[in-house]
Amino acid sequence: MIVLGDVSKTYRTRAGQVKALDGIGLEIPAGEFVAVRGPSGSGKTTLLMVIAGMLRPSAGTVAVGGQDVFAMSQQERARFRARNIGFVFQMFHLVPYLNIAENVRLAARADGTDHSSEVPQLLDRLGLAGRATHKPAELSAGEKQRTAIARALLNRPKIILADEPTGNLDPENAGTVMKHLADFQQAGGTVVVATHGPAADDFATRVVSLRDGRPDEMK
Repeated sequence: MIVLGDVSKTYRTRAGQVKALDGIGLEIPAGEFVAVRGPSGSGKTTLLMVIAGMLRPSAGTVAVGGQDVFAMSQQERARFRARNIGFVFQMFHLVPYLNIAENVRLAARADGTDHSSEVPQLLDRLGLAGRATHKPAELSAGEKQRTAIARALLNRPKIILADEPTGNLDPENAGTVMKHLADFQQAGGTVVVATHGPAADDFATRVVSLRDGRPDEMK
């Protein structure tokens, strides 16, 4: 499903060049739940952005679902991402002036299809049915993150990429978020979670430790 071939990513800074990813070769078969663990600056977010086609690597190849992501045009990548990948951010990225149902429906517009009829059922499944008309400022951090997951799920993606999805949550809400991601994986989806701690370890089928842009298998 996801194949990275000798992927590197180098950033230019005032102090010189920083290598965020250093020759990564990684294969994630369909149906896996992979936790990518590492400290800040280890390359976790860069890795997810490269897989999603949002950040072009400096070298190497990225294939998702058998397609070379960076052989596509920018518009083709955007369409491919909307149809195949749901992205969950640590900071939620909800539109503050839209209510929860409207925030989730934004994903349907990005995909060019109309799944809006499924929003009530999706919110109910994530325990948000009573919050559909509330704005993000009226929600707890856990409710905001579950809204972000609902948005990622709306287009029925094959893959969910989650960047530190429990970083702002207490242990109870962190466990709830991971359980929802595990439910997606158990239904046949593929999950890649970037985290600095062990929050995903009990749910993952595999844990990869990332340090200085290089992975080591842990589980």
